[in-house]
Amino acid sequence: MPKLLNVTDLSHATDHRAKGEVVYRIEGRVLRTNATGPFNSELVAAIPHDINDLLIKLTQQGKWGQIVTFERNAYTTPAGLAEFTEYLKSRYQNSVSKPVTALVFGPQVAHGREMAPDYFKCYDQAGVECCIFEDFSTAQVWVKSKIRQISEVIQWREAYKIGDAAIDEQHQELFLRAGDVIAATNRESQTLSSLRLYQFMRSHFSHEEELMYRIGYPEIKAHIEQHTALTVRLKAFLKNISNDNLIKAELEDFIAHWLLDHIGMVDSKLAAYLKHQP
Repeated sequence: MPKLLNVTDLSHATDHRAKGEVVYRIEGRVLRTNATGPFNSELVAAIPHDINDLLIKLTQQGKWGQIVTFERNAYTTPAGLAEFTEYLKSRYQNSVSKPVTALVFGPQVAHGREMAPDYFKCYDQAGVECCIFEDFSTAQVWVKSKIRQISEVIQWREAYKIGDAAIDEQHQELFLRAGDVIAATNRESQTLSSLRLYQFMRSHFSHEEELMYRIGYPEIKAHIEQHTALTVRLKAFLKNISNDNLIKAELEDFIAHWLLDHIGMVDSKLAAYLKHQP
């Protein structure tokens, strides 16, 4: 269970001369947000203009979350909170784009405990699932648990078997590794799972190509050309991940169409040919 913040009143002097700052960065399917206050009445004005571009990137990956870490001073005025609530309602009109949001108020943040319930209410009124934490690591565990996802498209089915036990087993492993990419929540795990998928795909293709050479398969040239095309396509996903541009629908399309078409139309021919070998 996450350790929730015990909200109590604290009294701190507020520096009304200071200006708040909000900084965003994407880490896989998590939007890391550092909110350094006090914000007075300019909370919405402190939000960077490129937030819409970041939201597009995140929603393209499927389920996503946000961790807002408050620093220095969490103070904002009632007017600032009211404006922020309306801003969130407008920003998250589409239910598909709504993240789960963790709000982190460390003990050193002035007005943290006092303001935490007010910030929570802003997200709650916008229909965003939200929780308050005292530290980042606990908030991160909670967010990751909430944004775990699987893809119904990338699920191995017995109908995909082509009749060769070794090749069928390798195809099933490809689906498992592709599912790991979809499930990954941060850039590091996305990169690692994609590399594992890429490496296994290359190994699988090498296995098939050695087999085709050994048996003198007549359609080896066309088969290898498809292997090359699939490898190039998967390399593009690796590049997209490094640029935080992974698009879940494109990866699903790659597996559901490119790879399944290859298995059903090309690998099945190889399996049929193998059955007639002495």
